[in-house]
Amino acid sequence: MKAIFVFLILLLPTIISGQTVQLRGKVIDVNKQPIKNLSIRFTSFGEAVTTGSGEFIITIPQNVNSVDVVITDDNVQILYPVDAKILVPADPNFVTTVIVSGSENTGETGLDESILKFNELESLLKEVGTTNTELKAFLEKFIELESKRLEISETKLREEFERKDRRDSIFAEFSPVLKEYTLRIKNLKTNFEMYYESAFVSNPSVEYLNNAIRAYNPVFDTIFNNNHNWKNDIATSWNSVLAESFASSVRYMIDEVHTPYVLQLNECIKTINEIRLKIISDEEKSEKLKREVRITVSELMKNLVIKIPILENRFNEVLIRLQHSESD
Repeated sequence: MKAIFVFLILLLPTIISGQTVQLRGKVIDVNKQPIKNLSIRFTSFGEAVTTGSGEFIITIPQNVNSVDVVITDDNVQILYPVDAKILVPADPNFVTTVIVSGSENTGETGLDESILKFNELESLLKEVGTTNTELKAFLEKFIELESKRLEISETKLREEFERKDRRDSIFAEFSPVLKEYTLRIKNLKTNFEMYYESAFVSNPSVEYLNNAIRAYNPVFDTIFNNNHNWKNDIATSWNSVLAESFASSVRYMIDEVHTPYVLQLNECIKTINEIRLKIISDEEKSEKLKREVRITVSELMKNLVIKIPILENRFNEVLIRLQHSESD
C-alpha cells in the first residue's frame, strides 16, 4: 500500500447558535481529490467520518480555543500541526490545514521525491499563513516519519534538506542578478540605437545614454566581484560541472560582451559629451569624430544583436540546470 499524504482542511468556525460553533472540513489528497470514510476524532467533542466527497461537520462549544485531533486509522499519523492541536481562530473564514502521512514503509519513493513532497506541503502551508517556527517544527516531524519509511537515519535526511536550503539560498543570491544583467545590456543597446545620433546636440538624449550606463555598471560589477565565490558555492552545493558551466557563462559576458562592446560604448559617450560641450573646438576634427562614433556604434550594435541572445541563452541554460539538478 502506498504511503498516504492527505490534507485535512477545517473551515473554522461557523456560528450556529449563541453557545456552539460548527467545524466544517474536507479531507483531500495532494491532488485535491476527496478522501472518503476517514474517521477523525476531536478529543472531548466527538468523532466525524468523511463522506464520499471527503467532507465532515462537527459541533463544538463556542468558547473553545483549541481542539485536539486524532486520526483513528492506525496507518496514518498527523504531520501538521505537529502537536495535533488546532487553534480555533477568531476569523470565521480562516482555513486550518492538518497534514497526515501514512506510516507504512513502502520504500517506493526516495530522498528526492521526499524532498519534493515536502516542498509541495511547505508551499501550501505558507499560502495559509503558517509561521516559520511552525514550518520548522513541521519539517522535523516530517523528517522523523520519512526517515522511518525510507529506512535511513534522520541525520542523513536532515542533511539533504539542509543541502537543499543552501542551494535555494545560493540560487536566490545570483539568479536575479544574472537576469538583471540581461535586461540592462538590452536596455543599453536600445538606448544607443534610439539616442546616440541626437546626443551630439541634445542634453536629454545624452542623459538617456548616461542613465543606461549608470544602470548597467553596478549590475556588471556585482557579477564581476562575486562570480568566483558563486562558482565555489555551486561546486560545493551542486557539482564542479555546473560550477564550470556557470563560470564559462560569466567569462562570455566579460570577454565577449562587456570588454569588446560596452567599454567601447563608454568611450563613445565620452566623445559625444566632448563634442556636445564643444570641448573639441576644431570643427573639422569634431565632424571627423562624429563620423567615427557613428561607424563605431553601428558596428557595435550589429555585434550586440548576435552576442546578447547568446549570452541570455547561456545564462538561462545554467539557471535551469541548477534548478533541476539533483547531482552530487
